[in-house]
Amino acid sequence: MKKLLYIFPALIGLMLMVSCQPGRDESGDLLFGLDPNLPGSGGGSGGSGTTKYLHKLTFPDGMGGNYTVTYNYALGKLTNVRSSDNSVSYDLTYDNNNISKIKVVQDDGGTITTTNFDISYTNGKFTEAKGTGVEDSGNLFNNTITASYAAGKVSKIVSKMQGIDISDPTVTFDMFTMQNDITYSGNNISVWKSTMSMPPMPPITLPPIVITANFSDYDAYKNPFNTLPEVFNIVSSVFGTDTSAVTAFSANNYKKVSVEGQTVTYTYTYDADGYPTKAVASEDAGTLTFEYTK
Repeated sequence: MKKLLYIFPALIGLMLMVSCQPGRDESGDLLFGLDPNLPGSGGGSGGSGTTKYLHKLTFPDGMGGNYTVTYNYALGKLTNVRSSDNSVSYDLTYDNNNISKIKVVQDDGGTITTTNFDISYTNGKFTEAKGTGVEDSGNLFNNTITASYAAGKVSKIVSKMQGIDISDPTVTFDMFTMQNDITYSGNNISVWKSTMSMPPMPPITLPPIVITANFSDYDAYKNPFNTLPEVFNIVSSVFGTDTSAVTAFSANNYKKVSVEGQTVTYTYTYDADGYPTKAVASEDAGTLTFEYTK
């Protein structure tokens, strides 16, 4: 998590909400899959039209070093994702061109958590991601992610977390619900509203936590994360918090983001094919670098 906050101080509130989930890894990496023939793989208008695969994403770790996420492929499909500090690994299983299962192993230096997600589709569209997380301490939890659509775009993502009684796995208890509401301007996100609600815990009742992010000043070039399959953009928006967690549904790259009165702007460098190779943030928030493979 500390790595993310160094890059995106304007999104600190949003990231902290998601980090409350059990089994969250320190770096908050996400899982992505890639197949340019799958739905939701549209990009921006700039560049040559060449399709590339995101291979490496590097950004400061907040401690004077760098943190890298590497995406590995076979036959045009993402097969696994690895982090440079070994804090997280992802392994994907496919049913033809659809990702059917995701195994995530997280190591925060004290607890190792393994979560297995089964992905469901209806008429080719994502319906549900249902997973059970197991910590090496024996703690168990369920995570169910669903999505709603409007005008062909993802408009709402809901994640519900339940704890599981170790002594009696048939007994579950609600932990929290996170709802993300997405508003678009054309093909790009303009507002991302995230609301986390927790059940009453007498004598304490906590009000919902609401964070709103406003995105603007988009460029006309390809958003590398938008080329990823829609199902992974959905899961990543609530399961983890990488730099693309709240941007992957946009066709282009935002140059300004404001959250709760804090604003950060970005200056991009692009390659000849219209893909960003570098994003420099204001407010000393760091630099992201992107590497691709064809």
